[in-house]
Amino acid sequence: MSNELFVDGICEIDDKAIQSYFLRFGSRIINYESHRHRPTNSCCFALITFVSQHTVNAILRQRPHSINSYPLFVKRLLPPAVCSFIERLLPVSSIFVYNKITKEFDEQKLKNYFKNFGYILKFEHDHVHNRLLIEYDDYDSVDKIFLNKEHLPKNINIHKNILPYAQNSIEYHGICRRKQKDNIAIDEKNNQRNIKKKHHVDDEYQDLLQKTIENLMNCKAQLRNKENDYVILQMENAAIKEKADKFDQLLDNQNQTIKSCLSCKEHEVTISRLQQTLIKLNQQYDTIKSQYQRLLSTQYTPIGISEPKYDISTQHRQYFLSTRLNNNKNFKNEVPVSCLSQSNVSTIGSCDIVMKQQNSLMPIIRSPIQQYQTTYK
Repeated sequence: MSNELFVDGICEIDDKAIQSYFLRFGSRIINYESHRHRPTNSCCFALITFVSQHTVNAILRQRPHSINSYPLFVKRLLPPAVCSFIERLLPVSSIFVYNKITKEFDEQKLKNYFKNFGYILKFEHDHVHNRLLIEYDDYDSVDKIFLNKEHLPKNINIHKNILPYAQNSIEYHGICRRKQKDNIAIDEKNNQRNIKKKHHVDDEYQDLLQKTIENLMNCKAQLRNKENDYVILQMENAAIKEKADKFDQLLDNQNQTIKSCLSCKEHEVTISRLQQTLIKLNQQYDTIKSQYQRLLSTQYTPIGISEPKYDISTQHRQYFLSTRLNNNKNFKNEVPVSCLSQSNVSTIGSCDIVMKQQNSLMPIIRSPIQQYQTTYK
């Protein structure tokens, strides 16, 4: 059995007061260690070693303990050889029992054995994990089992149930009350600061909300103005569209006019070409006419007749050119009727010089001057 005691919650209590309190339970104290300056918020604790283990049993039987109205938490300090460091200080009221070899249990035999250490609240067989769950009404019963671990039945091994839900049922001063008070004071200050900050934030929020509302109102007014501008723009757009339609119609008319003008230009080009052709034909006609008149003046002038008083190039309406080629009907029809009158026929027979060539293409020609002389003789 262990003669060491673990005392937790000594932050507000003096070491001498603690030693004098536990000396009343019997044997004297061999060793006393206090751990107060801890870096975390863990509570201050003390480790006390007594001469006899009976003193530890007496202290644990008379729980709970308090000094100057400050509660203390006491438990056996288990040796490091029988359990892990966590299991050594952690107060747990339930254990797991394992069979290291066969994984089979004589439940009645084990129940009779474990009930010697305290009152059993729960004894269950976990078939999923092949283990037994034993729960006591006091965490000291579990510590006693670990202190007697060498007397366990054969092939049986035990572990504390250190699951979180099992630790919540233990009243354990794990946090220093002084530090907790300091933390409470700090929390109160922080809460007050947060409240002030919250009020400040609320004021800022109200100001921001008011500014946002004003901005929304301004935006709404601007939106209305934009809507009015949009309506005006739609009206202007309709007017511009109407003007554009008129311009398109005018452009279509102009395009049609341009097309007609282009056709007129084409006709003008055709007319100009025809005029040029006509000019060339007139030139050719003049050339042929001059050649013809030279031919008349040189080859067909009668002997004994003086030079004509009139120019042969002078136009006279009473001359005619008869073309009689082998009594061709086509040429006969072309002779005007006025030229075939009786006076003209007599004149041709009396005074004209006629060149008769049968089967020849040369026409029979009479001079207009001679015609004039013959007519008015």
